[in-house]
Amino acid sequence: MTDKTAAPAAFDLSELDASDEAVMEVYANGKPTGWLWTFAGPGHPKAIEQSNRLAKERLRKEREIEQAQVNGRKYKATEETVDEALERNVRMVTDRLIGWSAIQMGGKDFPFTIDNAKALLMDRRKGQLLIQALEFLGDERSFTPRSANS
Repeated sequence: MTDKTAAPAAFDLSELDASDEAVMEVYANGKPTGWLWTFAGPGHPKAIEQSNRLAKERLRKEREIEQAQVNGRKYKATEETVDEALERNVRMVTDRLIGWSAIQMGGKDFPFTIDNAKALLMDRRKGQLLIQALEFLGDERSFTPRSANS
């Protein structure tokens, strides 16, 4: 049982908040490149929009399965092609990508746009970039604010 007269914990609830944005440094062949990508954190409007879209898709699928069961039919899941899986993974990244630092491709400026990001991430020769971004987004520590003491 807790003592209701005790002083409040020396802890502020805002310490639980994830960062609204986080920066990932791109690595090539295990070495840092200096190229920085900025992603939306869990509470950022872009992340909330993505979360809502994914929840709606999941709920729609659950409803289809339940309707099939109620009507005595077998549910047949749609088969995803390799290209569709790649597009889904690229969208998981681009939905949360806010921008990147200046970079060149072939000696020319390559500015951040969603279309440029999609082109890079869809390029199978640059598969490590997609994996790195997905791992960054999947690691909750990416959006955990660092302690002022560390």
